[in-house]
Amino acid sequence: MSTKEKNNKAHDESVNQLSQTPSFLSKIDEENPIKKERLFTVDELQSYTKDELYLAILGHVFNVTSAPKFYSSTGSYKFFTGRDASRGFHTGGTSAEDLTDDLTGLTDEDIAGVYGWLTFYQKQYPQIGKLIGRYFDTNGTPTKHFSNVLISVNNMKKKNEEKARFEQQWPPCNSEWSHDAGKRVWCTEKSGGIERTWIGVPRRYFDSSTKTERCVCVQNSDEQNGRFKQYKDCLPTSTECKILE
Repeated sequence: MSTKEKNNKAHDESVNQLSQTPSFLSKIDEENPIKKERLFTVDELQSYTKDELYLAILGHVFNVTSAPKFYSSTGSYKFFTGRDASRGFHTGGTSAEDLTDDLTGLTDEDIAGVYGWLTFYQKQYPQIGKLIGRYFDTNGTPTKHFSNVLISVNNMKKKNEEKARFEQQWPPCNSEWSHDAGKRVWCTEKSGGIERTWIGVPRRYFDSSTKTERCVCVQNSDEQNGRFKQYKDCLPTSTECKILE
């Protein structure tokens, strides 16, 4: 064999060695395969109600096999297994109207509550895929319905932030009721769970967003604010009022 042929052979062997995956890397790949998210059809999901237990909420599929006490055929949450019964997480019912993924008619607060269940499952159980249908298309892309869920969640986040700001300025009163004494409201430096350096006086406040009235603690500087009203037969400067129905 000529010198040129020997050099070409050595070069080919080197290239061949470089192209081969080292054995230790192959072992790592086998032990840690790349997990691709699975897309389930409704029929496929329905088959996971026996040995393996799957459920979906807002189109996200979870493996709940580790909790047969809840999700097996004798479990307390068996109605949720093998389907997306997102509405049922709000209603708590087990009728056909409840065990559906349709959230039509629910408020932003209701939908945010269902989304809270989704975050719970994401922390508690392995998320193994998406359900093709209302919330994800055949490519696993979120649909308009899921976007609307996120809008409701964001709306509630803003409302809660506004509520927190309101309560920092005008904290809720403490309250109690008894058959003999009736209802009593009062203010302290920690009433409503809001710690502060002032106490305030109880005042009636009508929340136009919820159409309900509640008691808030108001500082003297806010007395002239038209949104607050005094309680009947209660001294304006008293930190405690009995509510006469």
